[in-house]
Amino acid sequence: MMTARRNRALFLAASVALAHCAANHSGLLPAAHNDGGSYVHAGLQSHAIIGFSVDTPKRAETAARQGINTTILYGGSPAPGSALEKALEAHGISVIDAGISGILFYWECHRTHTVKPPPSSYRYNPYCRTDENPRIDSQNVVLRDVAQLLARDANRPYVVGHWVLDDWAWWDPGSGRRLLQKIHAEIEATTPGLPAICGFGAGVAKPGRVNWDPGTGANYSNGGCDIVGWYNYSPFGRKRPSNGKSLDWRMTALLPAMRRTLEKQGWNIAQTPLYGIGQAWGGSYDKKYYQPGLTRGEMLRQAKAFCDFGATYIGWYAWDDSGDNPRTETPNNSSIITAGIAAGITACKAVWGSWKGSRYQSIAAPRTPLESPCSAGTMRRSTGSEKTYGRISRGTLA
Repeated sequence: MMTARRNRALFLAASVALAHCAANHSGLLPAAHNDGGSYVHAGLQSHAIIGFSVDTPKRAETAARQGINTTILYGGSPAPGSALEKALEAHGISVIDAGISGILFYWECHRTHTVKPPPSSYRYNPYCRTDENPRIDSQNVVLRDVAQLLARDANRPYVVGHWVLDDWAWWDPGSGRRLLQKIHAEIEATTPGLPAICGFGAGVAKPGRVNWDPGTGANYSNGGCDIVGWYNYSPFGRKRPSNGKSLDWRMTALLPAMRRTLEKQGWNIAQTPLYGIGQAWGGSYDKKYYQPGLTRGEMLRQAKAFCDFGATYIGWYAWDDSGDNPRTETPNNSSIITAGIAAGITACKAVWGSWKGSRYQSIAAPRTPLESPCSAGTMRRSTGSEKTYGRISRGTLA
């Protein structure tokens, strides 16, 4: 997920941020302007703790207590002065705008109902049952909508990155690769210093098994992604409760398989950092399903596995999802999940502390986002569409 290449802007942002460090310890730096009058963004923290869909003031309060300092919002970044923006700022939570991934979802959804339908063996389109936004019917429309989103975010200093990719139709591998590179160029031009984060989903399976489609990685390129996010969850569609104890939450075979796939596309974890996304919901969801898990130990094993594997950022999905029902266990209502988040954060901080002087200290290089000088080196709206691995959701422009 996102990107250098603009030394002047980075130097200016660092200088401004350092001037404010003594007065501000919230993790969100005050807004600053460059000589042209546009905002300079504080940048993603070097070891950000990222939670998906912290999308109400109450959830902001909850997530902050749990150690979250950054959130990914599918509905787009909140408007300046809104209740959500004020709450996030008050609790030191910065924003990664996921609106671009929503635009790309609608484009791919349109493709699967026009030029790239699913195999004939399917009775329906498992990616999206209907063409959810037929207006987004070309790359030109995608880029125009992206430009509008970026122009808005350029004036919102609490935005520290862009989540640009997640779920993709498995029978259409690589079709977004070139478009993501064009989007990346727009991000660099309009919101310099903010990373483009590309998400790839897989399944947590039983020991020795790998629930990962290598075709999923075909959208990756060094020119399109500044950070790679792996969101790995237990199996979907179960109709009976399961505590997930039979699953390999350390992802022993899965993580190397994902790495091999992306390395074939040019990925280097030392240059394009990894963001590990763990599962933070379990039990009953939607109307008739059960999500396997979740215990503190399972969450700890998953988070530590990501960080042991080299993840620079850690986080969880999600504080909100349209599939949640009153019985779904989430970070908002489960002391077990809260304890799992705390254990995962502690484990990852211990891993990161052991990296001093290692190769992972070199990732603050041209391809990485601006680090917050104050940190001292620490740095979709869901639809009913069925998804192969994730409950990652889509958002629209605010």
